[in-house]
Amino acid sequence: MYLHRVIIFSPQPDVLAAFYCRAFGMQILSVEGSFVDIGPADSPTSRIAFHKGTRSPGTSIKLCFHSADVAAERERLMDLGIQMGKVQGNAESLCFCDGQDAEGNAFQITNRA
Repeated sequence: MYLHRVIIFSPQPDVLAAFYCRAFGMQILSVEGSFVDIGPADSPTSRIAFHKGTRSPGTSIKLCFHSADVAAERERLMDLGIQMGKVQGNAESLCFCDGQDAEGNAFQITNRA
């Protein structure tokens, strides 16, 4: 498992994505509904994603870790005593699961490439 992207929740994800593209020379890699994924063209694992949502402490930024087997990774984390939510989606398409770190900050494990 590796850190794949950081999600920043924003009321205007497209505006924030455009700012980071302009300021740091990134490009839009994909757009799915209110989810905008950006990053440098030469680095498939260094991404910032902007998702429509509200900003509040502990939920404005979410670290996302890639895993080919989200369900197995969820079980491993739960065995370590880490609070995890339910697996959403399915392994054949988009699959993810949210958890909380020791201070209550959100993180996610996902098979999203």
